Amino acid sequence: MKRIKKQRLASCATVGHVAEADDRLDVIELIHRYAAVVDSERYDELPRVFAVDAECDYGSMRAYLGDDCQPSGLADIERWMRRYTGSRSSVHFMHNHIVELDGDVATMRNYMHNTTSSIAGVYETEARRTVDGWRLTRLRLEERFLDAERVGPPTPVAGAGGLGADA
Repeated sequence: MKRIKKQRLASCATVGHVAEADDRLDVIELIHRYAAVVDSERYDELPRVFAVDAECDYGSMRAYLGDDCQPSGLADIERWMRRYTGSRSSVHFMHNHIVELDGDVATMRNYMHNTTSSIAGVYETEARRTVDGWRLTRLRLEERFLDAERVGPPTPVAGAGGLGADA
């Protein structure tokens, strides 16, 4: 009888660990989807990454973006992405993910390296479980230059909205 109870408890613990591992992988996949959206300019996939009420903070890029560095809400995030990521090709690698789970909320910190430029950085994100799966609710980039002389400011895409020459 004791052996059966122990087996059941072990089985329940294993199921819990598998569910936690699944959640961690789902949260990690969000930052990879984000990178794929940027690299492929497939902005229609943003709803698979961000919650409708998500907020982003690109304040580390303020020197060349001005005050247009904190898009808020899915529509504004899409506007921002189209404006500032559509002007240059990129290949982002996301790695060294550290995920903390707390029920239906997760935080993650990971490194980024854009191999087509000399930019790297640290992303800090928060996600929540929704009826459609995990979605980012906050994203913050702490951009770091590997070779600042090779990197120029992004060229805003004309007609994509936001502050700039066509505002």
